Amino acid sequence: MLKSKNQKSVFERYPHLGTLRGLAPDDIIEQEIGSRADEFERDIERARKTIPSGNLNKIFPPELEKQSIKLENFLGHWGNVSIEELCKICLIVKFVQPKKILEIGTYNGMTTLQMALNSPSDCVTYTLDLPDEISASLQLSQLDTYVSKHFKDMFGTTTGSYFKNRNDIKIIQKLGDSATFDYSEIGNEPTDIIFIDAAHDYKNKEIDSEQAFKLLSKKGVIIWHNYDDVSNPEVTKYLADLSKERKLFHLRNTMLVVYINE
Repeated sequence: MLKSKNQKSVFERYPHLGTLRGLAPDDIIEQEIGSRADEFERDIERARKTIPSGNLNKIFPPELEKQSIKLENFLGHWGNVSIEELCKICLIVKFVQPKKILEIGTYNGMTTLQMALNSPSDCVTYTLDLPDEISASLQLSQLDTYVSKHFKDMFGTTTGSYFKNRNDIKIIQKLGDSATFDYSEIGNEPTDIIFIDAAHDYKNKEIDSEQAFKLLSKKGVIIWHNYDDVSNPEVTKYLADLSKERKLFHLRNTMLVVYINE
């Protein structure tokens, strides 16, 4: 078993990762997370110097938090956002009043559903994920591969199953590799909300983010998940690097980072 510098296993060093035991093999968790824990700690220390952390009502106008939101079938499973994260995403959606939403990384569609429920009736929510029979063009981490191939089966869900057969909201599912996808398939209109939660390696995150900046509307918001998450250390590394060029904010008590186009 791989050890960190202080000779603790990754489960001893990060007790919350105990929730992964039984879902993914211990050796993959140690290889993917434990062997990079010291590097992650250096990256998050670097990120905290350039990505300020604050409450939602300090990053956005205070009236954002005074809104009500609608949630349905929102508990999800491992790999989904937390309830606090979900509420904050929906508050942002409700405040922005988007005409167009893009989610990169559908997973089971739980977050997709909530964003659509809190958007205006004329908003279209597009969501993109790999089809089951196609592999990503860029190599995924072992943990990402395990999550994408096994977790939905374990929990009895499929890609987009949370919004399947919902005709009361406008969700359009797209299947493809986000690294090579032709985004003209979702139209040429600017996108108001972009939620990035697909592959968690540095290169894929960079490609998804660069595409998001190209698609973003003048009032748009980009939201990334898995910041300050030792399970996906390269997300923090990428966002730390990005923060040298873009003004990013961390939403306190979450793994969410936002960019507001102003």
